[in-house]
Amino acid sequence: MNTMTQAMPMPVHRRPSAYAFEIRLELVRLLRSPAFALPVLLLPVAFYLLFAFAVAGEMVAKDPDAGRYMFAGFSLMAVTMAALFATCPLLAQEREQGLLTLKRAQPAPPGAWLAGKLVAGVVCGVLAYLPILIVAAATGQAHLSGSQLTAMSAVLVAGTLPFCALGVMLGSLVSGTAAPAYANLIYLPGLYLSGVFFPLPKSMHFQVPVWPQFHLDQLVFAAGGVDKFRFIPPEIAAAVLLGFTVLCSGVAIYRLKRKG
Repeated sequence: MNTMTQAMPMPVHRRPSAYAFEIRLELVRLLRSPAFALPVLLLPVAFYLLFAFAVAGEMVAKDPDAGRYMFAGFSLMAVTMAALFATCPLLAQEREQGLLTLKRAQPAPPGAWLAGKLVAGVVCGVLAYLPILIVAAATGQAHLSGSQLTAMSAVLVAGTLPFCALGVMLGSLVSGTAAPAYANLIYLPGLYLSGVFFPLPKSMHFQVPVWPQFHLDQLVFAAGGVDKFRFIPPEIAAAVLLGFTVLCSGVAIYRLKRKG
């Protein structure tokens, strides 16, 4: 008599609840962590208030394009930083501690843990962006109509996915203790060198296509109909971000299959 038992696959009707349970746990863990929630969810709106109102308030009042530029830049910072840091460090820690191997042995859909991290990254990006959107809509400091804000918001939310993929890739490659440092090392230069916060001199324009932040910024401006700061067609920017997402996802899948 064979004493070995084979795990039965989860019934199809129970899989949505398993995915929802994993997503809820991931969000609760992130939002209950002060080391994540406070800087990632509050810093972007704090910086937006500081620079768009206190430092450059007079300039924004005289030049509407300056208000649009700052809104796009700090909104992009909010969604992308939250997406990256919601996925990278925790995944690296779980992989290093062997928790991913344990999850594979549990009677749950194989992709539930990954779906939880991706959805949590998107939700955290939205939570970080909402205060900026509320401030911009209430004060008119961004000089954008309701339809423009809606279109730009849709692009910003979709723009969390490439940075979720980047976070999963980094989390699959580096150790748990080193993950935040590597994430900052890759992410922060892209914010400044892509011209998201301030226009770059022409001598530095050659390197901006390297950064995914630049391409997302171009899509945000295209969605809002802000032509002054557009340098490449939106189709090219979307293709680059899609390729970046596929590349990061492919590396992560290959690494997790080999090393778990």
